[in-house]
Amino acid sequence: MESPVEAQDAARPVRLGVLKRWERPAAGVAGGVLAGAGVAAVFVSRNQAGSATLVVIGGLFLLMAVSGRTIESVRFGDWEFTMAELRRQAAEQARSGRTDQAQATLHVLKKLSPVADRDPEVRAVEISLFENRVVEAVEAARIEGEQVESHENADLGEPLAILVAQSGGVRIGVFAAYASNDSGRIDASVVDQFVRRARDMACEAFLFVNGTLRQEDLERLVEGIERDGGPPVGVETWASITEAGSLRPAVDYLLERVRGSRDEGITLPHQ
Repeated sequence: MESPVEAQDAARPVRLGVLKRWERPAAGVAGGVLAGAGVAAVFVSRNQAGSATLVVIGGLFLLMAVSGRTIESVRFGDWEFTMAELRRQAAEQARSGRTDQAQATLHVLKKLSPVADRDPEVRAVEISLFENRVVEAVEAARIEGEQVESHENADLGEPLAILVAQSGGVRIGVFAAYASNDSGRIDASVVDQFVRRARDMACEAFLFVNGTLRQEDLERLVEGIERDGGPPVGVETWASITEAGSLRPAVDYLLERVRGSRDEGITLPHQ
């Protein structure tokens, strides 16, 4: 016998959230395209299950466009598909280092939910993926004779990874630079805490891999660490937090500075 909660859930197979005004026409267009493709596929494709899926998903997008609300969960008989489950899967994949899988899961989530970009949980997963890619880029930058120390649970001001270069065992701490929200800004108090902790680390140089942090906050971090004879700092700005760039040129640049080229200034790339 169904419990009151189960009966209530069965009566509400679709749970909704609020859409922004501009997202309604976007959902309508996506729904029309997907539903149309599904209907056409019914007549020309042998994959009836796939065709039906296109029709259903297209219908859900049209429902969002008409109602002005986003779908959080859909139930088909005994099967329930939830945005929360996709977020959970993406977070778990990111934590376990399955970066590409997590990125693919987020891609599906964003296709199904136009408001996913505003979701703090999605933002947290994207930050985890960015950190994963930074660590992977450090590993890729390592040459023969060098070592990489990964710090998965690094706190504020502690490098995600430390590259120990073959030239005199120079330790270069690598940070993933980002803001926890869409503003791209971090508080002055956070900058101060970060700088104090970083200067206490046993590193001869630091490298910031910038994803979303604003120029002025980057400058404050760099200047704070280098102040009063602090270790040299380099900055590598990626065009996208989902696409890693090569860090080897930045590593070589820092090695030169550690060897004595401290009079060379650092130029931060504008975003």
